[in-house]
Amino acid sequence: MKKLQPIYLLIRNRSNSLFLRLVAGFLCIIILLVSLTLYSISVSKSNVRKEIVQYNTLMLNSTMDSYEKHFEMLNKQMHLYLYNEEVQRLQYNPQYINYPILQREMNTWVSNSYLFIDNIVLYAKRDAFVLEKGTSTDASTMFNVFHVSPDYPLEFWQKQFEENYSSRILPSAVFYNEMNSYRAASSKLIPIVYKTKGNNEFMIIVFLDADKMFKAFHVAPSDDFVMYNDLGQTIFNSGGPKPFIALSDLQKDSKALIRHGDYHFYGSGKVSGFTYIHRVPVDKIVSQTRLNITLVAILVLSVTLSIIAALLIAARINNPLQKVIRSTQEGRPLRSSIREFDLISHQLYDKKKTDQQLALFNHLKAIRQDDTTSALLDFRERSYVFVLFHVMGKKNYDWEHVSFQKWLYYMKAFIENELNQSFPDSLTFQIEHNQILSLVFNERRDQLDTLLERMKETFGQDREYGLMTMAVSSEYRHSEHIATAYQEVQGVLGKRRLIDAVQIVSAPLDMYPSPVFTTNQDKEFCVNLREGNVEQLETFMTRYYARWEGEQMSAATLARFADMLLDKIKSEVSNVLDNPGTMQTLLEQTQNKVQECVAVSELELLLQQAVAQAAQAVREKKQQTEQKDPVTVFIMDYVNERYAEDLYLDVLAQQLNLSGGYLSSYFKEKTGMNIVDYINEIRIGKATGMLEQNKLKIHDVAEAVGYRNITSFNRMFKKYTGITPSEFRKKPSPRS
Repeated sequence: MKKLQPIYLLIRNRSNSLFLRLVAGFLCIIILLVSLTLYSISVSKSNVRKEIVQYNTLMLNSTMDSYEKHFEMLNKQMHLYLYNEEVQRLQYNPQYINYPILQREMNTWVSNSYLFIDNIVLYAKRDAFVLEKGTSTDASTMFNVFHVSPDYPLEFWQKQFEENYSSRILPSAVFYNEMNSYRAASSKLIPIVYKTKGNNEFMIIVFLDADKMFKAFHVAPSDDFVMYNDLGQTIFNSGGPKPFIALSDLQKDSKALIRHGDYHFYGSGKVSGFTYIHRVPVDKIVSQTRLNITLVAILVLSVTLSIIAALLIAARINNPLQKVIRSTQEGRPLRSSIREFDLISHQLYDKKKTDQQLALFNHLKAIRQDDTTSALLDFRERSYVFVLFHVMGKKNYDWEHVSFQKWLYYMKAFIENELNQSFPDSLTFQIEHNQILSLVFNERRDQLDTLLERMKETFGQDREYGLMTMAVSSEYRHSEHIATAYQEVQGVLGKRRLIDAVQIVSAPLDMYPSPVFTTNQDKEFCVNLREGNVEQLETFMTRYYARWEGEQMSAATLARFADMLLDKIKSEVSNVLDNPGTMQTLLEQTQNKVQECVAVSELELLLQQAVAQAAQAVREKKQQTEQKDPVTVFIMDYVNERYAEDLYLDVLAQQLNLSGGYLSSYFKEKTGMNIVDYINEIRIGKATGMLEQNKLKIHDVAEAVGYRNITSFNRMFKKYTGITPSEFRKKPSPRS
């Protein structure tokens, strides 16, 4: 017993082998299939004969239905044709001019290959007149020359006028055309006579091509076929010289019988009443149920080949699977000729990369993870860089048909494919809604730069959808510096420029100071904003934008300026408007849109619109205030009409029968500003318009707006605009 124990352990260990288990499984399947095959043959042998009989019965029913439907269709159409206006005219008032019309219609019937009509004959008893598809003649010529058959002489057709029926299908016969003692090629035709009951003067004879009908309708493999009418006459017989069973010998309660070594399948038509018989030799049916030697040999050969194939397939499954296991341990995908193994290997490889991407994402987002996940990013002395792909979708593109995220998905797939071809260990994933991050391990920076330049050309082809910026960090060599590298690449991205082009930013641009207002510019901007001077603000912003031309300012720098400007607008209008929340919401929306701008001109227009909307809101608020109070309206109208005169508070109060102190307090309460300040703002506003025209001297402009002292004019002008009149005149006009 102890001697057998090593053998038992060897067999047990070998039985755990995948190869042996696959072979055993295949052998079990082969044995099961052979058993099922033998059982099926033994069972089906007894049923095959029944199935063959049923099959032939179905074939006969199909043939019978085709004949019956055809006879029924012709019966309906020909009786309608009997009542055709031209046919009726031919019966009672025949005219030669109408013959072509009838012949065209008959030729239409005959030319339809699905009707199997060889000819149509219109036969009038009066004058024995006959009209057929090709000519008009008398009955004697028609049935003794053109359409001759020993079974159907002229006397037969004349006798049909006396018969009392509306339609009758006659037995098939051979008809031929006898001209000048020459018999043309004969054909077997089935005549059908159509008449109107009570009318013994006219009939239609339709000749059907019996052979063509049989070829079209008969679907059984055997050609032994016969049709009997209710009198036992043979309407059509396609069989050989062997006679068919007589109609009287058929059993009414059965559909098949064996007689004289033949199976006879039969059935009766519901329309015509004909009996259709299909004959098949019994030996032919029996031979189809025999299990011959060839089948046995094929079965044995199949089992042998199956066993050989099982061994080969088991080996082809086992060997690549071992290679897949080794490739997974080595960290490289296996390329196998078997698609499934190739798929498994790549899925395992992709899972490993996905786990690495998740670990990298968690690390960058400071998400806690276990030690196993963290170990995936533990690498030393490997040079790597971060490449951050920043995508800006263009607002003027119709994103209803293609979503931005779907387009971004295709971009990510392209980036991942391009990087993996040159840098197989690279990791690529979407880190923000419009950012794709790639960790690229590379020893040669020039190879990465070449690849990015090639990708830049490809991204340029999608400029109508949006713009791509590729930011590249410095090289790092330890996994501990991943967070530092990510922060650096985000900073590098902020140095991109607002231009309508694909960019590669690999190092920070020279720091350009954020544009800010000077003290005088700030005063000018705030005064015009508080007064709701939309046109003056548009002029101011246009002059300010002109300073940016030719400057290499980054997107981050321009974004900081936009934040400064929008914050200034919020602080200025919050104390003026009754409901500043609406304006603040609008400004917050504008602040969000700043990040979506792809060009400097787009940012300028966005800020210009925000300034104009805020100024317009202030102007509307002031106009509402003016319209509500008659005292302030009077003062404002008086100042706007007489700003060139000497205006004093006592004079205005006298006009309203009020004291000067009360009027000053009342005006400030209603408008938020002193009367003197209002007068000066109106005068300075008028003065700026005159100075822009450049027609009057500064001294004359001061006189024209009510300042008798040039020094006072200069002081007030600088207070409200931030610059002197001379400096204002020297500035270029926004239209020039």
